[in-house]
Parts: sequence; structure tokens; C-alpha cells
Amino acid sequence: MDKQWTIRPLCFGEFPEFEKSVFTYLRGAGEKIRVPILGWLLQSGSDAILVDTGPSSPELASGWHTRILRSPEQEPGAVLRAVGVDPGRLATVILTHLHWDHCYNLEVFPTARFLVQAEEVRAAVDPVPPQRYPYEVGIPGRMPPWLAVFDRLEIVRGDVEVAPGVRTVLLPGHTPGLQGVLVETAAGRHLIASDALPLAENLGTKDSEPIALGIHTDVATCFRSFERMRAVADVILPSHDMGVLKQAMYPAGRENPSV
Repeated sequence: MDKQWTIRPLCFGEFPEFEKSVFTYLRGAGEKIRVPILGWLLQSGSDAILVDTGPSSPELASGWHTRILRSPEQEPGAVLRAVGVDPGRLATVILTHLHWDHCYNLEVFPTARFLVQAEEVRAAVDPVPPQRYPYEVGIPGRMPPWLAVFDRLEIVRGDVEVAPGVRTVLLPGHTPGLQGVLVETAAGRHLIASDALPLAENLGTKDSEPIALGIHTDVATCFRSFERMRAVADVILPSHDMGVLKQAMYPAGRENPSV
């Protein structure tokens, strides 16, 4: 039997005035919303895995990206230490994709391996023009942050088991190589969908159709990824939805479970 894990959403800052139509294609133009920038801590017994490492500092983001806010307490190292995890000893980090708000702060994890999809690395090196700045390609004097740990990248292809009870799930559309993370918990399979599903409303309901992302490489692929999410998961966790933070841990009320 696979291990049972808990999932703790970690807030690494926020976009205080985010253009909603970036998340909801052709809808909500001009509407500004407040959204978190999340990482995720998976724990089972003494084992811990981090999913995504957050954005750059607000100062580095200024002028190139949507404005962010981040307090010292929201810096990834501080967030992890506050929940009892030493970032210097963390062995495994999964990078869902290589946009700037998901893969900074890698120096905080000196002993970790970083799992990323092969197709995502290719896209990050030669992105389509609208995605050059999200990948930080073509910004004078700046290299994409993941290049600093190139020697510790672990390239994966498709769905792979990271640990018993934790698997990557390829969910392209927002980017070509975006991967979600499927986690076995005491309350069923939880999917960390990353930016394949930024807001819960993107998935739609029985009364409303799904809404593709404003930033995408292929709209039809976004919809196919929505279908795959529903097929593999019991609970789907969006990446930039304040509603996620209503729970400190998933499943609700669980302590860190043993094997």
C-alpha cells in the first residue's frame, strides 16, 4: 500500500492586484484580484517533498513582472522553518514548470534534486514570444533562475513515481511541460494542479463551462488537461486561489501521518 501524505499549502507572497483575465481567457478583462503565490509541502512520517519554490524578490520582479508583495516571513526558507522543516536538508523538490513565480529561491535548497519535465526545459530555453518574460528569457543581464542548479536538475518524461504515493502528472496547455503532482492521502487522491488550474473556477461546475487560461501555448490542450485532472483526482488544488489557504493542511485536520 502506498504511503499516505499530507499537503500543506505555503504562501510565498502574493500578487495584490492581478489582472484576472490572465487566468480566465477572454473573461474578466480589467478586473483586479488578489492571489497567493503558493508552494506545497508534502509530508509522510519523516519524509518531505517540496513542490515549487516561489517567486523572485519584489525588487527583482519590479519592471518585468506583475507587482508582488512578500514579507520576510514569506520567504521560502522562513516558511519551511516555521513548520519545522530544514530547507538545507530537503532532498526532493518538484518544479511544476519554469515560470519565474514558481522556480526562484533554489539556493535555499543546497542538497535537493529538482525534478522537471524534459518538455518544460525545452520550452524554457526557446519559448514562444508571449512567454519569454514569464520564463525570464531575453531580460538584459538576467539568466533564468533554474540554470543555477543545472547540475541538480533531474529530467523526467511524463508521469513518474517520485516516491510511494507521489506521482507527477503531465498537464500541458499553460506551458508545454507543466506537471501536476498526484498525492495519496487519507482522504483520497489530491492533485496539486499548478498553473494548469490557477483558479477553482477554471475547472467549471455542473452549471458552468471550464475556462481556459489567458497564458497558454494551446487552448485545446488546456481543456484536455482539465479532463485529465477530473479523471485522476478526488480533490484538485488550484495554484493561485485564495480559497486554498482556508485550510492549513490537506486533508483537513490531519497530523503528519506515519507510513
